[in-house]
Amino acid sequence: MAIIDKKIYEQTPKEAISWKILCYAIILSFSGSAHGFNTANISGVLAFSPFKKHFELSGMSEESLADWKAWITSMLILGSCVGSLIIAPVNNKLGRKWSLGLSAFVYSLSAILMSANPGGSGAASVVGMNYMAEIAPSAIRGGLTASYNANTMLSIGLAYWINYGALLNLGGSNAQWQVPMGVQALPGIILIVGLFFVPESPRWLLSKGKSEAAEAALENLRSLPRDHTYLRQELYEIRAGVEHELALSPSFKGLLKEMVSSNVRKRLALVMMMQMGFQFSGGNTLTYYMTSILESIGITSNSFNYLFAGIYGMVKFLSVLLYCLFIIDRLDRRTGLLSARISKAGGLVAVVFIYIFAVGYSFSWAVAPYIINAEAFPTKIRSTCMAICIAWQYLVNFALSRAQPNMVLAMHSWGPFCLFTCVTLCMTVYAYFAYPETKGLSMEHMEELFNMPWYRVGRASTKVIIAVGAEPILDEKKERGINVEQTEDAAKPRTA
Repeated sequence: MAIIDKKIYEQTPKEAISWKILCYAIILSFSGSAHGFNTANISGVLAFSPFKKHFELSGMSEESLADWKAWITSMLILGSCVGSLIIAPVNNKLGRKWSLGLSAFVYSLSAILMSANPGGSGAASVVGMNYMAEIAPSAIRGGLTASYNANTMLSIGLAYWINYGALLNLGGSNAQWQVPMGVQALPGIILIVGLFFVPESPRWLLSKGKSEAAEAALENLRSLPRDHTYLRQELYEIRAGVEHELALSPSFKGLLKEMVSSNVRKRLALVMMMQMGFQFSGGNTLTYYMTSILESIGITSNSFNYLFAGIYGMVKFLSVLLYCLFIIDRLDRRTGLLSARISKAGGLVAVVFIYIFAVGYSFSWAVAPYIINAEAFPTKIRSTCMAICIAWQYLVNFALSRAQPNMVLAMHSWGPFCLFTCVTLCMTVYAYFAYPETKGLSMEHMEELFNMPWYRVGRASTKVIIAVGAEPILDEKKERGINVEQTEDAAKPRTA
């Protein structure tokens, strides 16, 4: 199963990859579920007649209705953007566990209030992925991080089907839009309850000087005794990485200095470009405006449109699930991203190939930007950098979502998708040069990779060998720009 990197798995005690860590990942993945429901619900709700009547949207001109739809949809996204920025200092102060719990509470409360009378998913997006990446063993880190996206896609599909059920069974009353809005509180409630069973991130605990608590948390996560060689080595590596980062950035001024360093700037630029490409792929635009887009190409049957959206959502979910279970850690990150983009770009040529798009999107943009966001940054500044990148993604999302209904009127139904296709192809070229292969690298061993010029990172990273029981080794005869230090512990198995 590709959720496991076999090379690292051979070095990992079987107890460290147990049902317990998988259950923890499932619980944390409900932060993605919150984002999924929040994303897909609005597509159907905006088209419900009781919703239009309740908020006096019926009888508006085509231009005015497009503006209102754009503002209603985009303001949800703007709220997520604000949440993703606010949560960064909270995440560093309170830790991953309590920050995620707070985000889930705000999200659930907001969902309940919206169902009564219309943000926390943005905050959950930042903390959930950060939390999951920090507690996962290296052998399954990619797969567990991608489970966030799988749960997001599952929730998108479920939201579409809930809208379809509301259309068939709750017509004529405000319950038709209130029920879908209220149901989206469930992921937040499940997350709040589940977090009582998940230990805090050992990396965060060590960054706060809580060594005893960090050892206990890692013992829980790996299901190994504290004196086990594997656990002691992992704890040593995490502590060494955290102490190194704290030494480099002992103050707020030092933190800012590290944020503007060449190494971190390259990481930020890469992740922000990936997040922008994620939005310009058109995936979220389809999710937000699926029923409106189908109407714009002449499909006016409400029941068909909602059914089509439900099938589309499940195709995305099954594709992401297939990718997470059988592909992500068998296929290199770069290979999966670059090859799947070709399918996705072809799918965007015509909206009738929406399902082809869904598969290609699920293998590339639905997963890759979030994985690199979780893997790219040092522990000391990870929360801040991830918050910046997620906020940037939401800002681009806000701009595109606000513009989409008006673009359809000005550029016809096919115009926006031609734009998305062109941007996707350009991003493919950028990713070839700049997107690194991070599979198997511990979160403490990426510094050297980003010391290179940005246009060499992608190609050079494919020459990094994750040898059995060894540190990443670079073929320096071919790429002299990377200097990988060989240490005494190179022969020891490692993880993070």
